[in-house]
Amino acid sequence: MARSASLEQSPWLPSFGWWPHPSEFRLSIILSSHHATVDPQGEFEVVLRGYADGPDSVWEHEVGRLRHGEERVVDLDALDVPDPPEGSGGIVEIHAIRHDRPPKANVGFVGMWIEAIGRQGGGYLIPTIPIRGQKKMIKRDDLQVIPGIVSDRDVETEIVVLNPIAEPTEIRLVASSAGGLVLEGEWTTVGAFAAWRGSLSNELTRVRQLLAQDGGIGSVAVYSSHKVLPYFGFRRPGQPLVCMDHAAPIFA
Repeated sequence: MARSASLEQSPWLPSFGWWPHPSEFRLSIILSSHHATVDPQGEFEVVLRGYADGPDSVWEHEVGRLRHGEERVVDLDALDVPDPPEGSGGIVEIHAIRHDRPPKANVGFVGMWIEAIGRQGGGYLIPTIPIRGQKKMIKRDDLQVIPGIVSDRDVETEIVVLNPIAEPTEIRLVASSAGGLVLEGEWTTVGAFAAWRGSLSNELTRVRQLLAQDGGIGSVAVYSSHKVLPYFGFRRPGQPLVCMDHAAPIFA
């Protein structure tokens, strides 16, 4: 679907979040203007889009305008949208544009929230994240770190990587123990406007042995050939995902 000219020309960046398969999660998009401004003249226009392994959106939903103090919740189950890929899921874009003023300084986006409730229990609530350069290849490599990973017999870390850029990227996971031991994974390709999902022990087969002396706790770095949006959550064997958060960027 082609983006409208008003959105293409807007200085406000879209933000992105994970679009899990509806067989696992019921996804609601929470749109709030409370956190964005205290100006009673504030006025926002919101458009939602879904991406599944490609730069062209597979669905679009125009929410319309929100004034300061208004909130809306969009339940994807109530919309006639196709399913994202099973397993990895897709990407949901929230493009919120302020009409009363342009962006200030480096804050060129209006973040919102995604609520994913597991069909069998569990779930997460997380803010959407912007990413600059979603239409061009970023030349430098990128590194982000996920602290406090867990990988033992009782709890496993699950990682979701979003690539909302119109170029594929290579990612690699590198786990570290508190004692400084390192385990490197293989490079994996994540397609343009696609999601990647995997558990730590599946991607790094010896990670439990690596972390055994530290109670199963360590950290993992996500290397990529351009910037990505990594998320992580925790799961007990045979149980639903219980939480999810965004990784912290590491700057040179």
